[in-house]
Amino acid sequence: MRSPLRYQVTPYDCGPTTMINAIMFLFEREEIPPDVVRHIGQCTLDSYDTTGHCGKYGTSGAAVRYFGTWLNELRFAGLLPVRSSYLEKEEVHFEEGSQILRHLKEGGACVLHVFVETGHYILLTGLSEEGLLAFDPYYRGDQLYSEKVRRIEGHPFSHNLMIPWETILDEKNHEYSLGAADTREAILIGRESVETLYVI
Repeated sequence: MRSPLRYQVTPYDCGPTTMINAIMFLFEREEIPPDVVRHIGQCTLDSYDTTGHCGKYGTSGAAVRYFGTWLNELRFAGLLPVRSSYLEKEEVHFEEGSQILRHLKEGGACVLHVFVETGHYILLTGLSEEGLLAFDPYYRGDQLYSEKVRRIEGHPFSHNLMIPWETILDEKNHEYSLGAADTREAILIGRESVETLYVI
């Protein structure tokens, strides 16, 4: 059985919440080792604000990259059949040959950095003709940052938004846009066939 995807507890934990949501989207509750949840919480809310408070500047790019590498180590250790790859800058796009689009079509999940007033992590879980199906972990009630982004009800295990292509492809730091190429990052996360697992 799967659990519904989670919302943030604070204004700052979109990164770890989205990483946990990626695992929850891909795996049954009984498949997920509790150490995965513990480790994500310990290692990803790592940035300091200007007054020196840990976590109040969210999750660093280094922590996102580390998370992807650590997931692959879980596979190598035989603990969870998961695979991941980290993309950055020009690798993060939705044009022809996009790794993200191919990955979503194959049923994978994507932790994606976008802008909503500031940097923010959301989970991409699918595609529609209109745009991308996503789960934004920041609960906003009935309000959204953008009138173009449509709230989706009734899919607690996969998505709560539909982000139009014109919005996500915006190179300016507008609501739910990728922004400029040098600020982009994403992690592709998917299930690995059990037959391909090996232990090092």
